[in-house]
Amino acid sequence: MTDPLQDRVVAAIGHQYDLQGEIGRGGMSVVYRARDMRLNRTVAIKVLPPELAYDPAIRTRFTREAQTSAQLSHANIVPIYDVGERDGLAYFVMGMVTGGNLAEHLAREPRQPIEEVRRLLCEIADALAYAHVRGVIHRDIKPDNILLDADRGRAMVTDFGIARAMEAGTRLTLTGIAVGTPTYMSPEQALGEREVDGRSDIYSLGVVAYEMLTGRVPFTAGNSMALLLKHVGERPPSIAELRPDAPKALREVIERAMMKTPEDRWPTAVAFRDALAADRAPASWRAEPREPVRYASPRPESA
Repeated sequence: MTDPLQDRVVAAIGHQYDLQGEIGRGGMSVVYRARDMRLNRTVAIKVLPPELAYDPAIRTRFTREAQTSAQLSHANIVPIYDVGERDGLAYFVMGMVTGGNLAEHLAREPRQPIEEVRRLLCEIADALAYAHVRGVIHRDIKPDNILLDADRGRAMVTDFGIARAMEAGTRLTLTGIAVGTPTYMSPEQALGEREVDGRSDIYSLGVVAYEMLTGRVPFTAGNSMALLLKHVGERPPSIAELRPDAPKALREVIERAMMKTPEDRWPTAVAFRDALAADRAPASWRAEPREPVRYASPRPESA
């Protein structure tokens, strides 16, 4: 049975890339494994299906992912090799990562070994530190967007589709809507706040860390709105209760990353990474008790 989209991709760029089959399909893109015949290397090609290209929001997100990722060159960020549009087909070519993603890994082994948790978190935090210094906030850190390189055993961040580059000297400005994935979204994202900086990514990575240690996400709910409100106003179950063998210092490092208020979190991804590597949580970080959280209802946007 032929695939009309794959046939179109072959017709458009088959002179340069030898398509070897589909390896992934999401709500707004299809990914193929291919061989770059000029450079003789295996690559992944992400394609925007033509029927979605007419939606300005989807097209903008697809283009943003390619443009943003292409500006970043880091060992723990999936590289972009080529971006193009041919015969009405938008695509970009990226590095082929063969180990699947962290979500698949957690489905097989929900609770990860402590040293593996520490290693992967340090690598992801290092990638975020690199992006943040260059003014790029990911805004959708989650296990699905963390690939595992089977060849080198490292974590690689992907899917900068809702990332925004900040103008020099300014923070990211939003439009008052919640953007991201509710399960891993920071409280400020959940509230649709106008100012979001790198500490939002730190919160999301803290949620990923919590899941890797405990085998479960901190919050669940029957719908997205209820889930967002839990990020804003509820404390998650204690890591110590769910994973008693996790070192106290490591638990505290992750708990600080998941503080509700950005000012109470690690100030930078570098600080988060260094604390993870040193397995320490300075006593001075502890936040003072606050008044009960008051919030306006967030307005989630699918992403």
